[in-house]
Amino acid sequence: MENKAFIPLSGTFIDGVASDIPANNWTRAIWAKELREQKAMGIDTLVIIRIGYNDTSIYDSPILKCTLHNGYDLLEYILTQADELDMKVFMGLFDSGKYWLKNDWKGEVELNSRLMDELEERYLQHKSFYGWYISHEGDIKFHQEKVWKPLAQKMRKDTPDKPIMISPRYAGRKYEPRFAVTPELHAQHFEYLYGEMEGLLDIAAFMDGHVDFNELPDFMAATKEVSDRFGIRFWSNLETFDRDMPWHFPPIEWNKMRYKLETAQKYVEKIITFEAPHFLSNYSCFPAAVRLRECYMEYLEDMKK
Repeated sequence: MENKAFIPLSGTFIDGVASDIPANNWTRAIWAKELREQKAMGIDTLVIIRIGYNDTSIYDSPILKCTLHNGYDLLEYILTQADELDMKVFMGLFDSGKYWLKNDWKGEVELNSRLMDELEERYLQHKSFYGWYISHEGDIKFHQEKVWKPLAQKMRKDTPDKPIMISPRYAGRKYEPRFAVTPELHAQHFEYLYGEMEGLLDIAAFMDGHVDFNELPDFMAATKEVSDRFGIRFWSNLETFDRDMPWHFPPIEWNKMRYKLETAQKYVEKIITFEAPHFLSNYSCFPAAVRLRECYMEYLEDMKK
């Protein structure tokens, strides 16, 4: 593998609301240091995975009216830092944790449509506000196009210059073992979804953690083929947490991360991760994250030799 062809991590999700990952409990000073260190390690793209989840949000939103929220506007702070660091930010939405999971997609869409108006009014002036991220990862059984399509249509109408990203999964054995899909069925599902979303999606950054490692090349090959046919940029969401452990979710073993990083080289345009603040940071609540970051940085240095 030639150095010039190697694709390193160049983006990360930002998880500012605790859901299934513990809170880091960072001050503004730590956020500022973390973002500078991310930029130094080659990350130029931030994806706000969600503005809020359930009854918690990263700022006191008049639309969401969440019981729990930051005492200051964390989103404004991140965007301001990204402006200064020349980083691109994809703006996420709100995951109610209830409407769309009951196939009440209209409730989810209506709330998020009003939130988008609020986000545009509050943050559109930031040069770092580069694109949109539809936070609802979904599943074929939850009919994610019912949420994705109207939200993407509003994004296209309001901000036609901003790319739209999704981050779906390969629904393999580590997702729902009894209903694990094959690469062929996965491609069939997304042929349908891409058809429903034609002209409304720019980027699909697929989560890589729900399949066995030996299946990952076949899933990536199938995804690249169908994404190329529909003109959608195929990125990898390289999960830097370990799904194979008996508890959720520690930093991944370095050899697993390296395998996924190297596997993605053949297929994708860009590699982002869920997510650097918890699993590749000097300030993570997980001590092993510091070591994982050191392993990755050592690997990058070795690649230059």
